[in-house]
Amino acid sequence: MTASEVLVNVVFYALAAAAVGGAFAVATSRNIVRSAFALLAVLFSAAALYAIMKADFIAAAQVLIYVGGILVLIIFAVMLTHRITDVKLSNDSTPGPAAFCACLCLLFSLVVVILFTAKWERRPEEIRVAGETEVGLLQYQKDGVTGLARGGNAFEEAVTLAVRVASRPDKKTIEQVEFKAVGPNNKEVSKSVPWQQGDTRVTLEGLVEGDWRWQARVRGLDWESPWVESPVGKVDFKVYRGVTEPIALALAGPYLFAFEVVSVLLLAALIGAAFLARKEVREV
Repeated sequence: MTASEVLVNVVFYALAAAAVGGAFAVATSRNIVRSAFALLAVLFSAAALYAIMKADFIAAAQVLIYVGGILVLIIFAVMLTHRITDVKLSNDSTPGPAAFCACLCLLFSLVVVILFTAKWERRPEEIRVAGETEVGLLQYQKDGVTGLARGGNAFEEAVTLAVRVASRPDKKTIEQVEFKAVGPNNKEVSKSVPWQQGDTRVTLEGLVEGDWRWQARVRGLDWESPWVESPVGKVDFKVYRGVTEPIALALAGPYLFAFEVVSVLLLAALIGAAFLARKEVREV
């Protein structure tokens, strides 16, 4: 593990600890003002985690919408409410058993989602090309860990490609694997690497934005296989600089309705802030 990877891991766990600690403070603080500012730490930590994962658009949206919009509105409402720092007024309507049952149900739901629904590891899709030499083609993001689906988006100007040889002609020795990717304006990026048992990987860099197709072949001392490529679809992957453009296209396309429905959260926050900031009128 390199020094940069160690630094990234340290920063990640520090931000994760800050987010968990802030969330714990939000749930356990007896002062609603302190809870609001602890929520500020949680949201900023989440934005920083998005930034570490190179999700720059989501990090900016987290700060602008949740920190700059909802949370600031809630803090203003809290600070303007009369005697909100009084512990009795802040927690007078908090039923302990009901809150415990609600938290338990939420925890159970999260555990079910994590164990049976969420797919935390995105594995690459293997395309097998049968013939005299049966080859499996796999593609990853530049990190070599995150799988890249066929026709998916590569968010850097590099991808990691892999070849897995399942079968080959008898008594043939493989020496090298040659990779070749073709992109916009017939731009070609090729590279040859020694063959390795299992997956033979290569990272192609210097890719330009646009649609890319790639192919590979294995070579020996006195023979070589034909070029093999994915038979599915017309594009193997698309190169983008960052995630802003793909997210914008998704929000303006298939997820437009869901994006607008989520905006109701802002209205709910506005109503809640107005409710907290209302002036209490006592009858004489």
